[in-house]
Amino acid sequence: MKKILSLLSASILLTSCATPTVNLSTPEPVKVDIEMRLDVYQHGAPQTAPLASVNAQPDPVAARRKRMAEVQALKNARLAGEGRDGLLSLRVEPAGDYGDWARSTIQSENADRMALMKSEATRLKLSLPQIQDKQARVAHKMAFKGEWIEVERDKDTWEWIQKAE
Repeated sequence: MKKILSLLSASILLTSCATPTVNLSTPEPVKVDIEMRLDVYQHGAPQTAPLASVNAQPDPVAARRKRMAEVQALKNARLAGEGRDGLLSLRVEPAGDYGDWARSTIQSENADRMALMKSEATRLKLSLPQIQDKQARVAHKMAFKGEWIEVERDKDTWEWIQKAE
C-alpha cells in the first residue's frame, strides 16, 4: 500500500511540474481605438497680427538670427573673423559664386550689427566707438577656439590671431 501511495504521489508531482504551452503571438496585430481631443489656447495675444507698413525696416535682430549659421560656417572655415570694431571681417576671399555669397553675407551681417550698435549708442547716450569697442570685446569673448579675432598688441597696433582657448 505504501508503494502504491508513493507511486501515486510521485506521478502527481511529475505531472504537476509540466507546464502547459502558452502561445503569446496573435494572428493579427492588436488594434486600439483611441479618441483624443487637443485644445490649444494662447492668452494675451492679439486676435489678428498688425499689418506691416510698406516702409517698415527689417528687424536686424531677426535677420542676424536667420543668418547665424551662415556666419558661423564662414568663421569655422577660417574665412571670417571678429574685428576690433565689432564688425565681421572677411580675411580670405574665396573665388566665384562662393566668394560673392561670403561677401554678401558679411556685408548684410555688418549692416545689421551697425544698425544695432547705433541704436545702442543712442539709447545709452554713448559714442559709437565706445559701443563698437564693447561689442568687439563681447564678440572676442564669445568666439570659439581657433576662430580669428583682431587684438591690440601695442598702442594703435592691431593683429589678427586665432583664439587660443
